[in-house]
Amino acid sequence: MKRIDPHVHCRDGVEIRKANIRKVSELAMAQGIVHICDMPSINFPILTENDVVGRLDLARRRKPVTGYSVFMTLTLKEEQIKEAVRVAQKYHEVAGLKLWPPENEKRIIYKTLARLGYTGVLAVHAEKASLFKPELFNPKEPWTHNLVRPPEAEIASIKEQIRFAEEANFRGTLYICHITLPESAEITWQAKKYLNIYSEVTPHHLFLSTLQMRGKNGLLLKVNPPLRSREAVGGLLRVVRQGKVDCLGTDYSPHLSIEKLLPPYLSGIAYYQLYGMALDYLAGQGLPEKDIENMTYWNIKKVFGEKLKNV
Repeated sequence: MKRIDPHVHCRDGVEIRKANIRKVSELAMAQGIVHICDMPSINFPILTENDVVGRLDLARRRKPVTGYSVFMTLTLKEEQIKEAVRVAQKYHEVAGLKLWPPENEKRIIYKTLARLGYTGVLAVHAEKASLFKPELFNPKEPWTHNLVRPPEAEIASIKEQIRFAEEANFRGTLYICHITLPESAEITWQAKKYLNIYSEVTPHHLFLSTLQMRGKNGLLLKVNPPLRSREAVGGLLRVVRQGKVDCLGTDYSPHLSIEKLLPPYLSGIAYYQLYGMALDYLAGQGLPEKDIENMTYWNIKKVFGEKLKNV
């Protein structure tokens, strides 16, 4: 069975083993993944056509063993949004556009995309930055990262994305990345009645919780959005089994341990093998193979449409 990973973070330009496009694609292929969609974790985001051309040229030189697509990042600048829409329409290798906090709190982006007639994928990191509480983080108690970026920040942001999209008459595909809560799945599922919207879950949010962050190396599991309580993890599995979560993406972020264990304590999960573990876990929890195929291939094909038609 072929699989697609719609969410990885390659780090070309940073000399870290297993970080560049080639290495990440090899790790993906080992999990049965034939195509990766990259949200580059680099110092300079992909904002312009020149950035895209440079990234795609780099990908060709890296010679990935899987197919490769890239996301562009959106800013609040109207001219940049216009160029991003034009470039996304021009290059089939551009999987879509990505929106991060705090830009995801600005309805003007949705209005601009709607006015420009954008019908592609808008991937959203749905956390409301204005609800973050950074003062609560204590690196000696890594689980406090869950307090910094609380569940209500995710829920509020998802509701806001849906409202912005509806108000702007957004005609693209709204893709909510890495949900961590059963409430998030329920909200996006109900919004399907009037929006083209999909949700994604990661392997680490499916079966890891803040309990694991209380261990010796809890900082290695610091990620955005954070791991949740055991009760939330159980609830997330429940909605997955109900078919209310569309896609599985790794959100793979290949950081060195030293980057995570020392200031500024970078966020990200650097264990690609969690993907295969998640598939075994879901099968062991009684999820039918057809549903697993949908989450790892067919639903992802549906999200990205023509961009992945040949995958």
